[in-house]
Amino acid sequence: MARQGAPEGTLVIADFQSKGEGRLGRSWFSPPGSGLYFSVILRPSCPPAWLSRLTLTAGVAVASAIEQTGVRPQLKWPNDVLIADRKAGGILTKAVFDKERTDFAILGIGINVNTEPDEFPISVRNLATSLRISLGKPVSRIHLLQTLLHQLEQWYDLFCTGPSETILETWCEFETTLGRVVEVFLQEKRLVGVAEALEPDGTLLVRDKTGHLHRVIAGDVVHCRLES
Repeated sequence: MARQGAPEGTLVIADFQSKGEGRLGRSWFSPPGSGLYFSVILRPSCPPAWLSRLTLTAGVAVASAIEQTGVRPQLKWPNDVLIADRKAGGILTKAVFDKERTDFAILGIGINVNTEPDEFPISVRNLATSLRISLGKPVSRIHLLQTLLHQLEQWYDLFCTGPSETILETWCEFETTLGRVVEVFLQEKRLVGVAEALEPDGTLLVRDKTGHLHRVIAGDVVHCRLES
C-alpha cells in the first residue's frame, strides 16, 4: 500500500495474525480477540539518519497510552514494551529510503491487551504478560487504540520538527535499560557491558569491562543480572 501511494496515517489493523513478526525475524504471538496488532504508514520529511529515533518516538507514544489504563509500563531499548520486566508489547519500524530522503516508513505495533496467562505458548509464559494480567481486569482494545493513535500523532509531530530532547527525556522516564549490565548481540559479535546513556540520535552507549565505550546503533539487547 505504501509503495502504491497510500497516504500518511493509513492504518492497517488485524484481530489476529497468523505470521506475526518481531525483530530479527522472530514470531509474535497474536491470538484473536485479545491484542492490538496494527501498522501505520508514515511519510516523514526527514533524512534517513533520523529514522533510528522513530522507534523511540513510537515507544513514548505506546508507553504514554498504556499508562492511562492504570499500569506503569517500561521501555527496553530499542523496541520492547515491558510491564514488571515482562514483555507486553513490541515496535517494529521498517523504512524505504535513499541517501538523502525517506520515501516512507511502516510502524508496526503489537500489544498484549487481554491475553490470559494460559494463552501464551509455554516457551514464553514466564517472559510475557498483558494489560489484563497486570490490572486484573479486561481493557477496551478500541479505547486503547484511540488513546495510542492520539499520543502517536502528538509525538510524531514533534519528531518531524527535528531532533528533540523532549522525546529522549520522556523515553528515559519509562526506560529500564540504562545503568544495567546488558548483553548485546550484534551481527558479528557479542558485547557485554553497562548501558550508560542514549545519544541524541537514539544510539545506545555501552561500556565494556575494559572501559571502552561502544556506540550501538541496532542490536538485540538482553538485560543481565549483575556479576559478583
